[in-house]
Amino acid sequence: MRLRNWKETVPYTIEDTLLDVQPHSLDDPFHWCPQRGTPVWVKVPESEDEDCKHRWRKGVIEDELFERQYTHMGIFRTFVVATTIKRKPVLFTITPGIQPTLKPDSPEVRELLRRAGVHL
Repeated sequence: MRLRNWKETVPYTIEDTLLDVQPHSLDDPFHWCPQRGTPVWVKVPESEDEDCKHRWRKGVIEDELFERQYTHMGIFRTFVVATTIKRKPVLFTITPGIQPTLKPDSPEVRELLRRAGVHL
């Protein structure tokens, strides 16, 4: 949250709020609760080989599973994410907040991806 001087009379805007709730790094888990149909960025392997390279791809939230992850950090939901790999639709099960492989499709995340060298 940004600190403001007492003399400032400008009320908080939605942009200020959004700045506070966006991920600051691609490597850190980001806990959020997307709805079905929400566009996202997902880091997935390029093929089924275990040793293959992972890549950020556009995806969409398909569904929320009823399974929850209970940790000392809190309760986390699990989502099914749809993306395409080599022109084939693929589904992944990801728990944001525990796994750093799911990020919202926002201008802030796109800027982080550009800095990381991802072609958008």
